Amino acid sequence: MVVLPNMKVAAIAQLCSTSNKLKNLHAIARCAGFARRGGASMLLLPECCGFIGSNANETLQNAEEISTKVPYREYEENSHDDWCLSLELTVIESARCDNDVITVLSDEMTLTNENISLIQGLRAIARKSGLYISGNVHEKGAPSCDGQSNSRVHNTHLIFDDNGRIISKYRKIHLFDVSIPSQGINLCESASTAPGTKLVVCESPLGKLGLSTCYDVRFPEMYHELAETGGADILLVPSAFTVPTGKAHWHTLLRARAIENQCYVLAAAQYGEHNERRKSYGHSIAIDPWGEVMADAGGYDDPFNFLTPKVLFCNIDDDKIKSVRERMPIRNHREKCNFSW
Repeated sequence: MVVLPNMKVAAIAQLCSTSNKLKNLHAIARCAGFARRGGASMLLLPECCGFIGSNANETLQNAEEISTKVPYREYEENSHDDWCLSLELTVIESARCDNDVITVLSDEMTLTNENISLIQGLRAIARKSGLYISGNVHEKGAPSCDGQSNSRVHNTHLIFDDNGRIISKYRKIHLFDVSIPSQGINLCESASTAPGTKLVVCESPLGKLGLSTCYDVRFPEMYHELAETGGADILLVPSAFTVPTGKAHWHTLLRARAIENQCYVLAAAQYGEHNERRKSYGHSIAIDPWGEVMADAGGYDDPFNFLTPKVLFCNIDDDKIKSVRERMPIRNHREKCNFSW
């Protein structure tokens, strides 16, 4: 990719996360190194970037508390654990390596998840790489639906700045509940995940971001609010789409959100077999405000494209946003439109 003058560069990761937090963090650290080497200022990670379990109980057991007010001195003191330092080394080596894959294995890989904090790991990676990072984690403390404590989590989209501070937090609003008794289908995401209620936009080196997660992409009114009311120019959609729904709708939905809102849409995706019960479609993607696909990492419909972790790069061009909105002034036309029955 050629980095043009006055362009801002985003790095979009494609991962195959598992139930091993430390190995997932090392994959993220490699992506951060690749991103740094490619001139990016921000790394975008998929939904569930640090943990994908095989059932809801595993997710509940591995959820973490999230505080946006951790004293910086406390973070500095905690960041010197050996496993955390190994992440920093992975960032450094990946940034220097000419190959897209390097493997860092050490005795720390045998640590259990109880010894690993995804939040601390992501802070360390952001600070060492000098990148802003977007990533989703399962957050403890969500309200229960059955009166039992700690029975649900929030699916929380975080933005870390280049010093490792959490500067923004969005809790996934739309949850996937569906029951089709005739087909034996009964899926209830809300049984273990509590919905959020607040829309979130935040500033970043790329521009103003509108935060969302996966299933949210099927609800265009949310993105209209993020763009029109919130002023977002870049819509983030970290995801872990299933293979059937990905094949049917992934590209169509994301291109539609870009076209409708005349925004960049950047969607980091999970790809591959996470465990015996779960596979993800892949196709991390960057789409410009005209709806054109700028970069696509490939996925299940491309059997030769199995590599993870992988990083895509795209230029964010403010002039492109302005040009599209001037040539097709749908925002002005929407304001003038009156409906009646």
